[in-house]
Amino acid sequence: MNTQIQKIKSLAIEFGDQCRVWAKYFYKLATGESQITPKFLFTFFSWFCLLLFFSFFMLAEQNPFRLLIPFEIYSFPSYDRRSLVTVYIANGEGESLAVSRKLLIEENKHDFLNQLVGEISAPPYFDLSKVGNEKTGIFSPKKQLDIRFALRQVWFREASKTLVFDWNVARLEAVMEAYRLPKIQSSTGDGEDEATNAPTDTDTYYSGGSEITQLESDDVLHMRRLDALRSTFSVLNQTILANMEPYNRIEHRFMGEFTRKNGWETIPKEFVKE
Repeated sequence: MNTQIQKIKSLAIEFGDQCRVWAKYFYKLATGESQITPKFLFTFFSWFCLLLFFSFFMLAEQNPFRLLIPFEIYSFPSYDRRSLVTVYIANGEGESLAVSRKLLIEENKHDFLNQLVGEISAPPYFDLSKVGNEKTGIFSPKKQLDIRFALRQVWFREASKTLVFDWNVARLEAVMEAYRLPKIQSSTGDGEDEATNAPTDTDTYYSGGSEITQLESDDVLHMRRLDALRSTFSVLNQTILANMEPYNRIEHRFMGEFTRKNGWETIPKEFVKE
């Protein structure tokens, strides 16, 4: 047993001597000097340890400079640059409700206003349980008309704190024509208490069918679409004035010819913040 231990020690010593010989050989090739100096050993092992240090963080996919921050042991949280804005939603029956949404706000007020116009027709991604309103239990929001591309121009009147909107009537009517209304059916005539033209289900405007019964004339359909347009303008006015301070008044202008005159006079042309 002692003989084997002695043999292993002698082999280790021999291997160490051979390593020192090779180290001196490569050192001489690199520096031209035959003797390894302590300064070289210090520099070599310093760089070697630094290489291991950064290699470890690279393999762990971590930032080594986090060690400079005291008590930093978790990953940096992603910074959310979005801000909360107030967006009004409607249930299609004249009622509206204010909800909060996160939006990456544009610095230019024209761009920000266009963002708000687009938000009112965006899918209703919100949680009504966090609103804290007594209507949340029975409030069923409906998708509003997407009228952002019908907006031609906006004027900001600083003196009177008024916003003036100019709308493209042809685009508004095109959006109204493409709007999908809920399914409608008439009374069965069997004595049941069903109102004429009552909705057959509680589907939202955008998920409802597009079938039309004989009782729905073009004028009836047009008036229903005007109701949707009035609802859209209502939440638009409230949303704009809730986020565009110090403006407290909105005027709407409809340039161009109306292809159908009936009912357009019911669209509010002016809105004043209470």
